[in-house]
Amino acid sequence: MSSPPQDKVVQKEGVWTVDGRPRETITLLSHHHPPNIPGKSLVTLLVTLPPNAATPPHTHGGAAVLALMLRGASRDQMNDGEAVVRREGETFYEAPGCHHVKGENACETDGEGKGEKTQFYAVFIVDDEYLERKGYSGLLVLDAEVEEKGK
Repeated sequence: MSSPPQDKVVQKEGVWTVDGRPRETITLLSHHHPPNIPGKSLVTLLVTLPPNAATPPHTHGGAAVLALMLRGASRDQMNDGEAVVRREGETFYEAPGCHHVKGENACETDGEGKGEKTQFYAVFIVDDEYLERKGYSGLLVLDAEVEEKGK
């Protein structure tokens, strides 16, 4: 039995993509400083994956992340685990340091790439100091960007 082909991470118009597929959009919804977890921020994002979209392999800057699926379906693979499809109402958790190796819209598309978008809330618990240094963009650390900087 052969293994499935590996996704190729490439730049398209200056943006890292998986095989040139569309990328996610991220909307900041809230940022709080809960008094019961000093030195930490609670950040909520809305993540939208258009039809056929995929996010390149990434980590989350040491944050713990809880995601709640709002619509559609997402195929995710963490670390060395198997890919799992999650649907509306389901949740998933990424511990600090988790390597999100696959993240994609798992809804079916027609031959023209039309289909359902996928959306989920992503709630981050992250060090205040990290956010001060890296900003919100530091919550999504793409492997390809890290590798490029190391060259």
